Amino acid sequence: MKYWQIATLVLLLAGAAVTLVTFLVALISLCRGTHRRHYRMVAVFLFTAVVLQACALVLYPIKFIDGTVLQTYHEFNWGYGLGWGGTIFMLGGGILFCLRTDMYEDAMY
Repeated sequence: MKYWQIATLVLLLAGAAVTLVTFLVALISLCRGTHRRHYRMVAVFLFTAVVLQACALVLYPIKFIDGTVLQTYHEFNWGYGLGWGGTIFMLGGGILFCLRTDMYEDAMY
């Protein structure tokens, strides 16, 4: 394995680990009823995971095409698109956790 492949793998696994920790923190705080206190922390974790995964998803095709002969045509499979889709959805989740919903929830009761 080349060094850029290891770096890409480490970035993706670190992003997945941060996402898992974020999910567990959000789930535990939701079950305890203290979810408002943890919105900011969950959003920061999600943005961290987005940065890690976006770096990996940009690094991979640049180094892959750099290391191959340019006369051949390369296509990335559906997993690469799935990675970008997950990254975009995590970015959306981080943005949603940054919104202040406590102003609207108190008016309902």
